[in-house]
Amino acid sequence: MNAIEFQAVAHDGVLDIPPEHRRLLDGKKVRVVLVDAEPQATDGNETIFTRLRRVKTQGPTDLSTNHDAYVVGEPDA
Repeated sequence: MNAIEFQAVAHDGVLDIPPEHRRLLDGKKVRVVLVDAEPQATDGNETIFTRLRRVKTQGPTDLSTNHDAYVVGEPDA
């Protein structure tokens, strides 16, 4: 599989293939992976604390109590 990467603007359900790639891709079956290149708009009044509340973490339930044991690597932690 050969990979070609380019940026395009979607309009009316169509992505324009740049001219330098059109001949190579003409009539071929292609796989398209979409990546949103523009950052998501956020509320300008959003505080860091509001953003931090959305962060999801996972770990042992006693991590806040026994964090030193986990960092040092004690076998009974």
